[in-house]
Amino acid sequence: MSRPEQLRTFVAVYRARSVTDGARQRGLSQPAASQQLAGLERAVGTPLFVRTPRGVEPTGKGVALYAQTSSALDQLEAVLTGLDGRAAAPSAPLRLGSTAEFFSALVLPRIGATDLAVVARFGDDAELLELLERGELDVAVLSSVPGRRSFEALSIGQKRFVLVASPPVVPHPTFGSLAELGDWLVGQSWVAYSLELPITRRFWLTQLGRPFSARLRLVAPDLRAVTGAVERGIGCSILPRFVCARALEEQRIVEVHPVSDLIPGEPWFVCFRTGDTARPPVADFVALFEA
Repeated sequence: MSRPEQLRTFVAVYRARSVTDGARQRGLSQPAASQQLAGLERAVGTPLFVRTPRGVEPTGKGVALYAQTSSALDQLEAVLTGLDGRAAAPSAPLRLGSTAEFFSALVLPRIGATDLAVVARFGDDAELLELLERGELDVAVLSSVPGRRSFEALSIGQKRFVLVASPPVVPHPTFGSLAELGDWLVGQSWVAYSLELPITRRFWLTQLGRPFSARLRLVAPDLRAVTGAVERGIGCSILPRFVCARALEEQRIVEVHPVSDLIPGEPWFVCFRTGDTARPPVADFVALFEA
């Protein structure tokens, strides 16, 4: 078996995190793919993958080999397609994982002016990391860095927060101190993304000096719905600015009191398999956030 064929199978398995799925992508049986991997491991003198309950995980040598070969193999496939006289196959869509709110507010405006093809999956950090680990995503936007050497993460920004309400709800003049703000918030209704209210409860305790005690009127697991509820006067909320920026700009909601410096920001990272920054769809996505 030629070395390039072994490397093609290695790359397919690396990306799929599964010998069975990688074999399917290559049009091979699982035993044939395993045989090719075994031959490549004999050539390099060390294992390239370790088996896990969820599939396979690359070793340090596997990570290094992938980084050295994946981009070159992708380019070789494009050249061979041209030599065969076939039209170049369209690039596979980037399989992107993020929250629905991040995708709507920050990804859609950027990809609209490009040719980047995207298949989106929505979920929280834990769900997206699991999909990334299983090879079902090429890129995931997370708020933390995966603690695995087979993944890389690049910072693409930070989430900042604002305390907002419907304009008729907010008194004029507004509050001269956090104590005054706290006294007023106690009598208000609240709208939230989840029952846990981690950011809200921390803000009340650390900045207002009291436990959260507003009336929790609505919980909706979509920050766009929460923004809509604030617009309708259903309650106040602490929201990421990127989610409600347009509503603030159009004065459909207003900032109750400046809290951006009082609530720690949360980072965003774009995470992908080590070595994949050279792959065109991954590099194109990262470039969207570098300007």
